[in-house]
Amino acid sequence: MEKKVRWEFKHLTASYAKQFFERKLTPGMDSGDWSMRDAETGYIYVCPRPNAKFDIRPNWSVIKAEHICVCDPDGNLVDDNGFLPTVELPMHLAIYKARPEIHAIVHSHPLYSSAFAATGEDIPVLLAEQALFLGGDVKCAEYGLVGSQTLADNIVAALGKDHRAALLRNHGAVILGKDLEEAFVLADFLEHGAYVAILSKIVGKPIEISMDNILDPSLVL
Repeated sequence: MEKKVRWEFKHLTASYAKQFFERKLTPGMDSGDWSMRDAETGYIYVCPRPNAKFDIRPNWSVIKAEHICVCDPDGNLVDDNGFLPTVELPMHLAIYKARPEIHAIVHSHPLYSSAFAATGEDIPVLLAEQALFLGGDVKCAEYGLVGSQTLADNIVAALGKDHRAALLRNHGAVILGKDLEEAFVLADFLEHGAYVAILSKIVGKPIEISMDNILDPSLVL
């Protein structure tokens, strides 16, 4: 059976453009991107890169369904809409290949997470929700050039098998979700955790918690 591009998935992907800017996950221009994977076809719906005729400088809300690119798991375009995918497509592809349970990725450039990325520091586990929802401390990947396979491989290594977020050194952050809604919610958790970590260093000495010391064992989730 021929695989089909689903227009509703293009609409869904584009619908997060305004949120991306308003949640301050980007400082503007084309900093950052996001994608989703169709579990049925394996097709990946991803943000376009700007070009001479497509200016996203005002804000991300100019992105519409017709601008969303669709590619197969190897990065081959399956929908000729006149646009090329984000230059970070290799990173999205590598993450999806390494983490089959993941169906959405947000690559953000938020303020406080970027401060950790700029220093190459991991974000320590200071909050219960960070342990529960992000998988623990947030590792900072080794540096890689924008759009490179090295960057893609480094972020996959930093994410490991079960972490939902990692930092791109001197660049930004990556958050994974079962769908776009979850990925965007977890992006907020990541930024909140980074903010608290920075404030805690100002207030006193941050107290880290271990992954096995979060939930009362009598609780059933």
